[in-house]
Amino acid sequence: MSTETFRDRTRATRYQPKHQLPPNFAAVLKEYTREVLREQPGDIVGWSAQYFKKLALETDPRLAKQPPPEHYAPSVENPELEVVAMNMSKVFATMDDGNTGTLYVQLVKRGLLEALQLTRAQALYILSSDFVHISDDGTMEYRQFARDSVNAVLFFQQSNHAFRETPDANATIHGMTRDELSEQLSRVLRSVDTEGLGRLPFVKYRQALSQAPVQLTHRDIQLLSAEAEQTSDGFVEFKDEVANAFNLLYLSQGFTSFDQQAA
Repeated sequence: MSTETFRDRTRATRYQPKHQLPPNFAAVLKEYTREVLREQPGDIVGWSAQYFKKLALETDPRLAKQPPPEHYAPSVENPELEVVAMNMSKVFATMDDGNTGTLYVQLVKRGLLEALQLTRAQALYILSSDFVHISDDGTMEYRQFARDSVNAVLFFQQSNHAFRETPDANATIHGMTRDELSEQLSRVLRSVDTEGLGRLPFVKYRQALSQAPVQLTHRDIQLLSAEAEQTSDGFVEFKDEVANAFNLLYLSQGFTSFDQQAA
């Protein structure tokens, strides 16, 4: 089994489309080169990161009312990716009313879908990846997420890779049919629901999934957690989640196959 990282795989020639340079690339590069020659920076990477941050701010005057670029701190190695990661952070920051640096995973998913124009399956692939950390309350540090996911976002935007989302009629998940899987999940979730209200705090929902006798993988649990809808008081009404679980776990199998093909 290959030990290469997700970032390495998203750069792999096999999955990268043929790139076309943006129409203004030559002008931007020429101006950038002129500034490098004029400034002669000792730390070319750090200086370039600050240069492109400033350029992005000047390009979009609306950012003047936003926090300074350092607030987003994407800090990725490639200056072009630095700008993309910063813009991703800005997307998420517009939903962070309390300026906490965290968002519920459902809001991060909305940003991937609406602002970054990913498909549902592409967004869920990223959110269920190993580098994503979902806290016990269902929140994520979105600036770190922007740093870690920028390559994957660009890959999907450029390749339009599509995952198959609809299982065959005779498909099984972990050796179980749709009805068998639903029964297993319902049983374990009901056993934790001591109040019998059909809902659980997000953290207990995740814990119950990890203890279910269904042999769910880490990716399975990440995916079910990322798609779980929380009420305003932080509960997951698990009846609907159980009903959707089979299709989601089918997607999870597709994600794993995709990873194995890229390895």
